[in-house]
Amino acid sequence: GGINDTVIHFVNPNLPFGGVGKSGMGRYHGKYSFETFSYKRSFLNKATWIDIPVRYPPYGKKMWLIRKLIR
Repeated sequence: GGINDTVIHFVNPNLPFGGVGKSGMGRYHGKYSFETFSYKRSFLNKATWIDIPVRYPPYGKKMWLIRKLIR
């Protein structure tokens, strides 16, 4: 390590770069940049092997029957 040797610190993609709070904008570099500037969301791909219409609205009499059978 070194004191005030920020160029060496910046070229290593495995280390976060930046300060915390008033000393900087936060961590960004490599995977830290991806995690900082990404918004995590979940998603569901539609299955191609079986797709029953009861899964989707509008629900009708069949859904009522299924709910009754489950309880």
